[in-house]
Amino acid sequence: MSDVKTSVDVRAPIRTAYNQWTDFESFPQFMSGVLEVRQLDDRHTHWVTEVAGARREFDAEIVERLPDERIAWRSIGEVRHSGLVTFEPLGDSRTRVTVDLAWQPDGLLEKAGSAIGLDRLQIKADLERFRRFVERHDADADADTAADLKARQPAEPQATTPAPPDGARLAGTSPTPAGAQAPDKHGHSDDDVVDVLLAQHAQIKDLMTRTSAAEGEDKQRLFTELTTQLKLHEKGEQRVVHPVTRTRVEDGARTADLRLGEEARADQLIAEMADMAPDSGEFDASLAKLRKDVLAHAEHEERTEFPKLRRELSTARLRTMAEELVAAQTAQN
Repeated sequence: MSDVKTSVDVRAPIRTAYNQWTDFESFPQFMSGVLEVRQLDDRHTHWVTEVAGARREFDAEIVERLPDERIAWRSIGEVRHSGLVTFEPLGDSRTRVTVDLAWQPDGLLEKAGSAIGLDRLQIKADLERFRRFVERHDADADADTAADLKARQPAEPQATTPAPPDGARLAGTSPTPAGAQAPDKHGHSDDDVVDVLLAQHAQIKDLMTRTSAAEGEDKQRLFTELTTQLKLHEKGEQRVVHPVTRTRVEDGARTADLRLGEEARADQLIAEMADMAPDSGEFDASLAKLRKDVLAHAEHEERTEFPKLRRELSTARLRTMAEELVAAQTAQN
């Protein structure tokens, strides 16, 4: 089972935060991993989700509900998924929202995403979007109330505050890569090792972009996530992919050595950045170089190594390698 627990502090009263979270059908507006929620009755909902690259569809039932305190649910049927959200008041106008989700990864893309922490990263990002969503709507409600009170005063002209447009729901952070077979509603597919690697590349590129744009503590947090994912991604490639490239494809030894050299230089740069302040110019310059090097490395793999693997290896072997890659990335050593 994968288990992700994370919290966010929201600048809104506890009743506001609780009411917004329990409006399940609004989830797609702020949670990239949720494509659709339908409220079937007071206790049952129907979900369509995409987490770490796997699309799932299932029904869930609410098993516990304490207004302004906690709500818990669990899936019904084959898909194993459960969640608990608690609400803690931090004064009259702030609330700590803690989300604890658990599910059984199913399918290679989902297992691979879980292996390098993409599920945890996606949920943390979704919870941050929930915070912004609640705070924006709470501020709009305050503005509407103020405008209404002002409009009732005869001596003052009526004032209106246009509400900002609702932002479009962000697409899932784990799109099916070009050439990959879309998983069925249970997350099953015939994805091979190249499909899994391309999906991880897409996630790492997205995280690299967000790290570069972040500031202060957010930049340090995202950089830590980024380096963790890079190391786990490299771990799988170095144990499974590059050895096969070296022995099974044309000019494989040279190709593998070039990729290993690029990975070693990235590791060295990451080590040098460990002692840099994230708000320093030195850190920003090093991060820009790391981004350039990582993107170039990914392009080299996608243009040379991956096509060679697909050209030289059987479909069955490529799928076996996908399973070996996930096993290597989830191994403790």
